[in-house]
Amino acid sequence: MSTAKVLLLLIWAAASWTSPVAAQPDIYRGKTINLMVGSGEGGGFDLSARLVAQFLPRFIPGSPTIVVQNMPGASGLRVAEYMSNVAPRDGSAIAITQPSMVQHKVLNASARFNPAEYAWLGRLGGFVTFAVVWHTAPAQTVEDAKHRELILGAVGPSGPGAMLPAALNVLAGTRFTIVKGYKSAAEMGLAVERGEIHGSGSASFEYVSSKGWLDKKLARILFTIGLARSLKAPDSPTVVELAPDARGKNIMRLAASASEIGRSFLAPPGTTPERLAILRQAFARMVQDPELIAESVRRGLEVEPLPPEDILKIVADDLSMSADVVEGLRAIMEQEK
Repeated sequence: MSTAKVLLLLIWAAASWTSPVAAQPDIYRGKTINLMVGSGEGGGFDLSARLVAQFLPRFIPGSPTIVVQNMPGASGLRVAEYMSNVAPRDGSAIAITQPSMVQHKVLNASARFNPAEYAWLGRLGGFVTFAVVWHTAPAQTVEDAKHRELILGAVGPSGPGAMLPAALNVLAGTRFTIVKGYKSAAEMGLAVERGEIHGSGSASFEYVSSKGWLDKKLARILFTIGLARSLKAPDSPTVVELAPDARGKNIMRLAASASEIGRSFLAPPGTTPERLAILRQAFARMVQDPELIAESVRRGLEVEPLPPEDILKIVADDLSMSADVVEGLRAIMEQEK
């Protein structure tokens, strides 16, 4: 084959392999994307949002500015409802909210959003969290907490910090008292240090590490809110392990499955397909970027990507849980209220 023909074939192949996104004009040039965060400043979701705001524009044609806007309230439900009912569908609004909003929808079919309808962009990292108690707390283990009251802080009634301790009270006989209404991890951490509460019902390892609590032996981990033990705390049992029977373990799996959705980002339902394709491809490229990974390590964040289709499968599995399991978790949450 002649050199000219080879060159023509290579040019044709390159054109064929060029993605639709790469071929599009810079429709985001000079534009701003608002990134809504379903929590206050200083926690793992906020840190993840600010990392994405820094790196994602590099992979979007036109390099738009991404502005982070914190919208705390009701364990992320405020942002969930905003993205479903108010946010523009033109690719100018994306969000990271707390994954427990999926469990909220499972338990409350009338909730004004549907996680299965969001335009998911992908997951930056998982969200395995931990119940943490201060070193002066009256109980230092789950077994101790079956005999002594422990006061744990939480954001809202549908978040993991309230949901999982409440479930353990019913299924495992613990004596957790849950104080709800904290706006952020930072606010809750301050309450722990002041002695207003004994610990946090759900704290990220990144936050606890950044405070130096574990290294200084000021706090200890009670249990893991996840489906499997974390390498960061291999001796900390999962909430699934702590349930005494099969039904209880399934209830805990439903309650803790948010850890798999983790720090996932989404756009509103019905987002313009062209803009959604751009955002998804940019996100997929971003989470493979060595500079982002290095910066995430520096900030104490783990990058554990998951594509949109896998997130949607987790959401679908939760929404299709058996009535017996759903009613079990609903009864626990109603009792906590």
